Amino acid sequence: MKSLSIFIFMLFVLCKTSAAQSGSNSNFNKRYLDVVVSLVASDRKEARRIADSLAHVANTDEQKIKAYMLLAKLDENAGNMKGCIWYAMRADTIANATFNFSWQASTAGFLATSFRQLGLLKVSERYLSKAEIANENQLDAHMKMLTKINILHERAFHCFELDHYTDAKKYLNSAASLIHIDGNEDKKALLIKATNDQLMGICELKLGNLISAESYLDASLEKIKNVESNLKPYIIRAKAELELERNNLTAAFKYLNMIKPYLINGDVEELKMLTYESLAAYYQKDGDMTKFLEFREKAIDLKAHRDEVAKGISDDLIEIFNVRKQYYKNRYMLSIGVVLMIGMFAAVGTLYYFRLQSSYKSQYHVLTDKQEGVTPVVAPLTEISDNFSMVINELENSSAIKAKGINIAKDTEERLYQEFVKQEEANFYLEKSVTLQQLATNMGTNMRYASYILQKFRGKDFYDYIQSSRIEFIIAKLKTSPELFDYKISYLAEMSGFSSLSRFSSAFKEVTGIPPSAFIHFMKKEMNQKR
Repeated sequence: MKSLSIFIFMLFVLCKTSAAQSGSNSNFNKRYLDVVVSLVASDRKEARRIADSLAHVANTDEQKIKAYMLLAKLDENAGNMKGCIWYAMRADTIANATFNFSWQASTAGFLATSFRQLGLLKVSERYLSKAEIANENQLDAHMKMLTKINILHERAFHCFELDHYTDAKKYLNSAASLIHIDGNEDKKALLIKATNDQLMGICELKLGNLISAESYLDASLEKIKNVESNLKPYIIRAKAELELERNNLTAAFKYLNMIKPYLINGDVEELKMLTYESLAAYYQKDGDMTKFLEFREKAIDLKAHRDEVAKGISDDLIEIFNVRKQYYKNRYMLSIGVVLMIGMFAAVGTLYYFRLQSSYKSQYHVLTDKQEGVTPVVAPLTEISDNFSMVINELENSSAIKAKGINIAKDTEERLYQEFVKQEEANFYLEKSVTLQQLATNMGTNMRYASYILQKFRGKDFYDYIQSSRIEFIIAKLKTSPELFDYKISYLAEMSGFSSLSRFSSAFKEVTGIPPSAFIHFMKKEMNQKR
């Protein structure tokens, strides 16, 4: 009887716990949907508060993914693309580790969009292909269809970036064939249909089919007339572009004015950049060249900022999440044959270590010889290249070309160069949070002119100049102050203006070809041999 009582009690507790968890999951999903559908567009502050709360109380992998993706979306809306990608990658890591193909497709698709917005099309393409593969593996037919539509929309955006509007229409027609109207659409379904119409409207506009473009854009607005969405200002902006094509300046200006509340309440740089481009086009047609130049300059500055953000998302960020992804995978998978592989890995690792030390030693002598006036031609230690770094290099080259194309008076150039030299002599590059804007302000000019001076007189863009100057500074310090050999490398990183040890180590190796620890080791050894 006592055993029966205990069994009944345990069953009661289990039922209560299950009911509580069910209620908790239901409440979590309700609050999640509230943010996704409405608050993300209407009340960003409240949306952020709820998203932070959801991340705090999430107790399952799927809830964590949902919370991180909410935070990623909110950071995207706030213009914080680094935070946006950071949260999305955390969600993507969990989705991959738990073999949640539905969320893998969603997170990879989101990252594809984020990188595309930064102009990193090759990285975006990689995530888009990953989303397509994951989507084919998910079992939920309805989610599979919705995700496929989103992927086709992203394919259309890629075509937009390349001005391939005929190809974009093919993707959008494929998406339209998957969208079925049953009369009972929820808000999410309406948004998908409205998005497809909006993108078709842009295609028709770019192809010169103005009547068809107007029809699609009006249909898109009609579908979301009762839904507050970030899509609405983009549709309105497209309608303004349509009226500009018709030279109907009054109607175009009316639509552009309708976007202003979204620019005030939001901080989506993509929308601002597009709107400023449209305003510049409007004032050019209107003959107001002052306003035309003002808004064109604003659009150019936003593009420059986008490029700067893109460069700031470094390989370190990617590597961190690759390591974390492997960690999560190891939690869910059993390693088979590890013991048998230890011997082989140890042998390979030992061989690699000695070869690496030999390479570092050779690179160290090349570096010291070069600083003493010898400039031998030596192949780099490693030649590692992936899609992401290639895109970053392309952005840097693009920035350099822009800087070289600037026309500047000779006396102004000389004055700005002298101001730059003063900043250089004051070691401005050692300040951790130094920016191109800050340098430009100290020089009494704008970012484009400051970038031009750097390109012409130092042959580098801002990012490369700061990095190499800091490394050259610390190498000089080590040569004149041997007592620094015994300091922690983190102190040397702090001393040379880096915000973290990993950043310092990565930059040191990039500039010199060897890690700072190896450089100090060989410098110590060389000093002891001279005694």
